[in-house]
Amino acid sequence: MTLPKEDIIRCEVLQEAAKLFRHYGLNKTTMEDIARAVGKGKSTLYYYYKSKEEIFDAVMKREKDAILCRIQAAVAQQTTASGKLEAFTRMKFREIAQISVLYQVVVREVQNCSEIERGIRRNFDNNEVDLVKNILEFGIETGEFKNMGNADLDLMAFVMISAQRGVEIASILNGKLEEIEGTMDSLVSIMLNGIRNF
Repeated sequence: MTLPKEDIIRCEVLQEAAKLFRHYGLNKTTMEDIARAVGKGKSTLYYYYKSKEEIFDAVMKREKDAILCRIQAAVAQQTTASGKLEAFTRMKFREIAQISVLYQVVVREVQNCSEIERGIRRNFDNNEVDLVKNILEFGIETGEFKNMGNADLDLMAFVMISAQRGVEIASILNGKLEEIEGTMDSLVSIMLNGIRNF
């Protein structure tokens, strides 16, 4: 099945823009830079996207959707809640390590925080919290974890994602990405211990 011409152009724009954002960041990349990289005029680019922020939003959404699909697939392969939490954490950080340059751009840009970037971050965080909450509910259903109320489930999922987020940001900003897997193993162990004894 052949993609429509418009979809092919959008895909090319996002691929080239992702390279530019990785290299220069959002603020230093211009629509002209993106148009030149794609081999199109700026007017053609504006036909598909209103601004570089809209392109950045589309690049991040595409990257995050792909990451979330791979994480969900890894989680689905596990048969225990503990295994699912470990798979979630390991796969997430493998994915972050692979796109760490783009992730660093996001971390830097989010410090300046445009509304688009805040929205991207919120949406991804919410998806991760929902996924972890589903894992916790699965653990309760199978008897692996103690029963807890909905408010406690929400809080536990939020705390777990927040703790992971803190470790991932600190590891990236401090240039310690190669140490992150060992740190995450310890964090998962601590979290599972806490859940089982909650």
